[in-house]
Amino acid sequence: MTHNRVFGIGLSRTGTKSLATALNQLGIKTRWFPHDRLTHRQLLSGDFRLKVLESYEGMTDTPAAAFYPQFDSLYPDSKFILTSRDVNSWLRSCRKHWARSRPRPVTPFSPRWRKFATYIDCAIYGCTSFVESRFAYTFDNHEQNVKRYFSQRSDDLLIVNLERGDGWEKLCPFLGVDIPDTPFPHVNQFNAPTLS
Repeated sequence: MTHNRVFGIGLSRTGTKSLATALNQLGIKTRWFPHDRLTHRQLLSGDFRLKVLESYEGMTDTPAAAFYPQFDSLYPDSKFILTSRDVNSWLRSCRKHWARSRPRPVTPFSPRWRKFATYIDCAIYGCTSFVESRFAYTFDNHEQNVKRYFSQRSDDLLIVNLERGDGWEKLCPFLGVDIPDTPFPHVNQFNAPTLS
C-alpha cells in the first residue's frame, strides 16, 4: 500500500459498513465506526491521533466523516472516500435508523455506544434526534465541504455511490489494487436500496 491510511468519510447510512467490508476484503485492515472508550476520550480531548489507527489502516463512518481535515493533517498521503447516495433515500434510511437506535436520552447509566453516538451526532448533525431539515442541510453541507476541501487534490478523493452500482471498478484503481473476483459487498440492506 503506497498510501498512509484510507478514510471513508461519507455520513452514516451511505454505505460506510459496505465500504469497510470491501476494504477488508482488499487486505486493507479497516475499522467501521470505532466507538470504544479510548477513541471517545481522545476525541473529546481534541486528540485526533487515534490509538485505533495504530492497529488499522482504514476507518469508515464516524468519526472519519466529522474530522477528516484533522486526519488528513495527521496522516499525510492518505486516501479519502466519500460514500454518497440519493438524499431522499438517505433521509428515509436515517429516519428508520434513528427511530430504532436513539429512543431514550443519555443518562450516566447509558451504555458506552449510546454516549458516543450522542457525542458524534451532535458533532455532525447538531442534534441527537432525527430532524429532517437539519439532516438534509448536513448532507448537502458535508458533501460540498468535502468537495471544496479536496478541490485541488483530486487524486486523494474518490466519490462513490453504492446505491447506483459503484463498486470495485472505481475503488480498486483509486487504491492501486487489483479487482477481486468476488461481488462487491452490500451490508445491512434493510430493503433495497438502503445501505449502511
